[in-house]
Amino acid sequence: MEKLILIFIVLLSLIILLSNYSGYFVSPTVNVSIERKKGAEILLNYQPLIDITERQNITAEIMNTGSVEIYEEMMVRIYYYNRSLRPMAEYFDSPRRLLPGERSPFFLVFVPNEIGTYFIQARATYDGKSTETWGRFDVIVKPIIQPIILSPERVPTYVPTPVFLAPPKLSIYVKNVTDAYQDSFVSIPVTLVNEGERDAYEIKPYLSYPKALEISISPLYIKQLSARENVTFLINIKIPKDFQVGLYQLVFEASSNETKASKEFYINVSAKPIDLSKDIYEKILSIEYVLSQARIRMNVLELRGVDVSRINSTLTLADLHLKRAKDYLSNRQFNESLLELEKASEKISEALIEMEVLMLVTPKAYLEYLVLVIILLAIFAIIVFIILYKKRKKKRPRLLRELEAETRETE
Repeated sequence: MEKLILIFIVLLSLIILLSNYSGYFVSPTVNVSIERKKGAEILLNYQPLIDITERQNITAEIMNTGSVEIYEEMMVRIYYYNRSLRPMAEYFDSPRRLLPGERSPFFLVFVPNEIGTYFIQARATYDGKSTETWGRFDVIVKPIIQPIILSPERVPTYVPTPVFLAPPKLSIYVKNVTDAYQDSFVSIPVTLVNEGERDAYEIKPYLSYPKALEISISPLYIKQLSARENVTFLINIKIPKDFQVGLYQLVFEASSNETKASKEFYINVSAKPIDLSKDIYEKILSIEYVLSQARIRMNVLELRGVDVSRINSTLTLADLHLKRAKDYLSNRQFNESLLELEKASEKISEALIEMEVLMLVTPKAYLEYLVLVIILLAIFAIIVFIILYKKRKKKRPRLLRELEAETRETE
């Protein structure tokens, strides 16, 4: 009898012990629920370089990345860039419902009317949220390339050992929570770092945010980000006066030709206080940081031989607005200070966009001098040709000279 009681106690102890790990015993008061998630992502497909005689076929595909059904509506807008973004065309897709994991493509055709740089903005709204992404393509006049037949080259006997570099790795650094107020704006710098060993190409930013916010991001496109280098994006957010107070999540994602990275951050929206000195001071620090990063990238372009005079002028204006904002803050003129900060942020955004455009389309700074030297050499060659031609014209014909020489000999 004692053995049976002992065995029963041991078995009961084992069951209780194992239940702590296996969850065999569950309290009837425990409720298990799965949190619903709403999310969407836009994928753009287009040709990055086309001829002026060709059409640009664009596919904007939205994918439901959440766990619930969404009701979405897609808008695609084409901009032409000439120191500022000029809207060229706008396309709307019919609203539709998407189940989790389902995709919906939107096909459109754009016919360019001039050469230059174009930007694509794809934006989707769904159930009170918005997500958007940008793309870029260039329109050129493609030259006619004549085929060149090369003679076979001698294959070297020594073949170097290939060096394998790690692929690009993108990392995003952004402030986790940014304070904001109703009827105001906030500028958030986002730093993207390539921590890999190879360069990253065709980097496009994605941003998901609440629908009621007015958001702009710059630059819109990065052609190349070298290994161990970084670039700063500037996100400008305008909060409406009637925007609801609370904590809101935003998602920033950067996608390249080989990899991508995403980062969540938040804005804490509250009622506008009477004393805005602390808020304005933080905005000044944020814009100063972005301005310094923009100047660093401008110096890199200058070392590569790119003419950065216009960018320097734009950043100088931004610096001027920033100094005025500081002066207004010291005099506790908050509204004037905020207005100057907004102007400074706009100028920095213009400079960031222009820098990425100049990375591809701007000629070298010394090209003007090279053209001048070529023109001078051409003028010198023409003068020499004219002088030689006149001298030759003054000479008597060869046959006549030979005939005169024979006449002298016979005499």
